Amino acid sequence: MKQLFLYLFFITGVLKSQCIFIYAAEKIKTAEIPLTKTDFTVTINDTLKLVRSSDNDGSLGRISVEKGKYNIKIKSAGFSDGFQNEVVVNESRTTDVTIILTRKPTIKKEK
Repeated sequence: MKQLFLYLFFITGVLKSQCIFIYAAEKIKTAEIPLTKTDFTVTINDTLKLVRSSDNDGSLGRISVEKGKYNIKIKSAGFSDGFQNEVVVNESRTTDVTIILTRKPTIKKEK
């Protein structure tokens, strides 16, 4: 009986988990280039704030959430803030989101 309970608990937990998987990129001409090895602050619905570093593919990792709609903001030094609004997360699904950031212009100091 205990094994059946653990099995059902495991299956129910796995089948009902959902998350957002965020990728950070910048657009150069027509190509989306992943932003690798960069630190970001991720804000979801102005309530959940996380600090993440991007991997070699620009991914910021998996963030577990309840099903629903989310507004996501990511920011990093040297870039304008990136936004993706009304991201729909369905039950038992991973929702992939790519957010495009723009480099801030560099200001040259005069000598």
